[in-house]
Amino acid sequence: MAIAAKGSRGEKFLTVVVGGGAAFGLIVITSRAWKECRVDVAGSVPNGLTLLFLGLPLALIVNLVLFNLVFRYAGKTFLFSLVAAAIAIAIADLALFSWQGTPAASPGICPGNVPPWWPAWIPT
Repeated sequence: MAIAAKGSRGEKFLTVVVGGGAAFGLIVITSRAWKECRVDVAGSVPNGLTLLFLGLPLALIVNLVLFNLVFRYAGKTFLFSLVAAAIAIAIADLALFSWQGTPAASPGICPGNVPPWWPAWIPT
């Protein structure tokens, strides 16, 4: 497909859309988990500002670089490269959520700072 040519505008567009969308989703889930469990991460700084200035740039960098690398080197076909990149981003975002979305060092009302709506079969 012409949209998926390696190094093309289409690849850059997909990188921003998929990587940026996944980063935004990660920030939304982290924010909801912190609100649900009443986690105070930064003390005097509101959690929203922490997510905006620390969480979002970190998630964007990880997702954009990871998508670009996996999509470019996963294989020759568009669909295989896209699925491989999406799986890699999902695993990376799950690791980022487990690391910062459920901070063990910050006190909260949920056990382990894992919100009750989080599926038990997905580890944190």
